[in-house]
Amino acid sequence: MTELPAVEVRGLSKRYRRGAIGVRSLREEVEQLVARLRSREAKASLNEFFAIKNITFSVPTGTVCGIIGRNGSGKTTLLKVLTSITAPDEGEAVMRGRIGSLLEVGAGFHPDLDGIENIYLNGAILGMSKAEITRKLDRIIKFADIGSFLETPVKRYSSGMYVRLAFAIAAHLEPEILVVDEVLAVGDAEFQRKCLGTMKNVAGEGRTVLFVSHNLAMVRQHCTKALYLDRGLLKDFGEASSIIDAYLSNTAPSSNGSERVGDDDLWMQVAIVHPGTRERCSQLKFGGDYDFVLKLGARNSFHRSVVNIPIFDQEGNLISVLESLAEGVDQFDIVGQAKVVFSVRSLGLLPGTYSAGAALYAWGEDDPDLASENLLTFDVVAATVNDSYWPYQKEHGIVRLSHSAQLLKVD
Repeated sequence: MTELPAVEVRGLSKRYRRGAIGVRSLREEVEQLVARLRSREAKASLNEFFAIKNITFSVPTGTVCGIIGRNGSGKTTLLKVLTSITAPDEGEAVMRGRIGSLLEVGAGFHPDLDGIENIYLNGAILGMSKAEITRKLDRIIKFADIGSFLETPVKRYSSGMYVRLAFAIAAHLEPEILVVDEVLAVGDAEFQRKCLGTMKNVAGEGRTVLFVSHNLAMVRQHCTKALYLDRGLLKDFGEASSIIDAYLSNTAPSSNGSERVGDDDLWMQVAIVHPGTRERCSQLKFGGDYDFVLKLGARNSFHRSVVNIPIFDQEGNLISVLESLAEGVDQFDIVGQAKVVFSVRSLGLLPGTYSAGAALYAWGEDDPDLASENLLTFDVVAATVNDSYWPYQKEHGIVRLSHSAQLLKVD
């Protein structure tokens, strides 16, 4: 017998009124009901908009499913409908199993109760007996790791402490479906690793995880499926890596050479050119030679300048920084205009799409006087090294370390 999916969504829509707080009047509700009965397709009036519209998908049991999209694309609304925090206007969502959710910092807690009391409150809401909760209490306390604050009313908690306790409760009360919004971004790196490991274990035990995050590297690494929302519509759904690639392709900037950033008083501009030329490159060859040129201008003299060019992968992770001081260019003055050329030989970036920014500092200052993380984008295409038949591809990682290989005879 075919196992039914843990999450099954059909034609789900949710509309809101712009600027409205609270529920509609009885007359408005009746008018909306009549309008829906007259037409099968959901329609919004002029002062309404769809947060999500006609969403259909299913998630198999034991799957970690990432939900991605720009801010305002409907991710949080979808989770609120799935967890019955808000009701849909159209369609239905079938959740097969007990749900543990972590949607907003502090959600589901009574502010005047302490940590222990809120553990029992959340367990009761999930339908667990006091005895069941007591058996799991020590594990929850150990995972949350907030010490004596467990005996403090949660209204005194920091956002990080809220998240620690909330995730510990949601994960260890053993729901069949665990729903997690972007709130993990509040936690520190060590706690995030603990949470991600727990999510993986949950899926390994045959339970299901729905996970919203803007950290695409995290989604790619930990999710088997992904759902891509765009302006309330389901853009794509399927294998996580391919969905992320599609999302990045649709949202990548089109610039292949930077415009000036700053103003007439202080500005900068980045270009990638072939060595000894002014020919700009938007597509670079793995292993090729290129110059990253940073032009700077100042109406009034800018003294003791230090510059760098950070390079990011398509998911926003910092890959490397081209640093003027580290390469022997001493602090310098900008009088009118100046140009710093970073000569990159035998480019080690593996095939993919990257972006470059720039930053200008005054020597000794921690904060830049002018900075941008996305001045231009460029593609690196596959190529071979050392006359090898096989080229380096995107699947080989991000950067090739300079090395060689040889086969030796074993005596």
